[in-house]
Amino acid sequence: MEHKPKIERVVKNPCKQCGAEAIYSAKKQKLVCGHCGFEEDLILKNDKIIEKSYHDNIVLENADTGMGKEHKNFHCKSCGSITMVDITQVVIDCPFCGSSHVNEEAYDKTIIKPEGIIPFKIEKNKAYETFKSWIGSGWFRPNKLKKVTTLEKLHGVYVPFWTYDAMTESTWWAEAGYYYYETETYTDENGKIQTRQIQKIRWIPVSGYYEEFFDDVTVIGSKGISQSRVQDIYPYDFKKLINYDPRILVGWESELYGIDVHKGFEIADKIMDNYIRNACAKQIPGDTYRFLEINTHKYNITYKHILLPIWIAAYRFNGKVYQVIVNGQTGKISGEKPLSWIKILLFILFIILVIFFFMKIKH
Repeated sequence: MEHKPKIERVVKNPCKQCGAEAIYSAKKQKLVCGHCGFEEDLILKNDKIIEKSYHDNIVLENADTGMGKEHKNFHCKSCGSITMVDITQVVIDCPFCGSSHVNEEAYDKTIIKPEGIIPFKIEKNKAYETFKSWIGSGWFRPNKLKKVTTLEKLHGVYVPFWTYDAMTESTWWAEAGYYYYETETYTDENGKIQTRQIQKIRWIPVSGYYEEFFDDVTVIGSKGISQSRVQDIYPYDFKKLINYDPRILVGWESELYGIDVHKGFEIADKIMDNYIRNACAKQIPGDTYRFLEINTHKYNITYKHILLPIWIAAYRFNGKVYQVIVNGQTGKISGEKPLSWIKILLFILFIILVIFFFMKIKH
C-alpha cells in the first residue's frame, strides 16, 4: 500500500490557560480562546518586513508558483483523525472536530513567503451591515435590489498582495497648443454680412523633466479579484502592517498567490506609467497639447509580499451572481450592482422633455 507523506509543519493556537483552540478576533484584535475566553495580545512588530531588491530576485520563476494538486496526509492533533488535503491549502479545518490549523508547508510551494500581514479589524457583523447599507444606495438601481439582504457565504480571507517601490526619472517631449482667435466674415441665413471669432491653435515644441518616488504601489496577487475592483477599497494603512504570524490565520481563510512577483510588477509598471503620464501632461504649458512622448528610467526597484484582509461575498439578483468585497481594515466596500434600464430611459426622456420645453419658451 502506498503511504502518502504527512504534513510536518502545522501551526495551531493552543490557549495558554486551558489548551483549547484560540482564534484571532477582529473585534478585540487579540487571540481569543473559544472555550475559556482567555485573551492574548498580538506582538505588533514590523522589524522583519524588509523591502527586497526586485532585480536581485529576477531569476524567480515567472509562471510556475507551485500551485499543483499535490496531496499529503494531515494528522489532527486535537482529535487524532487523519485526512488527505491539498499541500497548497494554507488553512486546514479538521472535518471531524472542526479545529483550525495553518499549513506552513503551503508557503514552500509559492517560492516567496509573506513577510507582513494586516490583521482583520472589521468583524463579520460589521461587514454584513456595510453590505446592507450599500446594496440599497444608487439612483439607477432596481427598487427590488433594496430587498436583497441575503449574501452567499461571507468569507474573511487574507489575500496575497505585492507592493513595489521605485525611483523614476522621466524626460518628455510634446507640442504645446496656444489658442488664438481670428475674425471671420460670413453671410447669415437672411443674407446679412456678419462676423464671428474662429478659434485656432498655434503649436510650439516643448520638453521637460519629471521625477517621482513610488512607495508601496499595491498589486493584488489573487486571480479571484480584479486589480480595478480591489483598488476601489484602497487605501490600507500600512503603518499597521506587522510581521507575518501564522497564528493570525487560524480560523480564517487564506490564499496563495496566483499572480507572481513578475506579473505583479507588470501591473505596477503600468500604474506608475499612467501616473507619470498624467503628471508630465500637467507640466506642458499652453491651453492644450499633442504628441506627448515620455522616456522613463526606473531604478532602485524593491518589493515585498504581504497578506491583507478582505471580506468576500456574493449575492444573487434575477438569477445572476454579483461579487462584493469589503476592506477588512477600514470597511470600505466595492462590488457589482445591476442597473435599472427603465429608470435610465425615464431619466433620458425627462431630460429631452426639459430641453424641448425651454426651446419652446425661447422661440
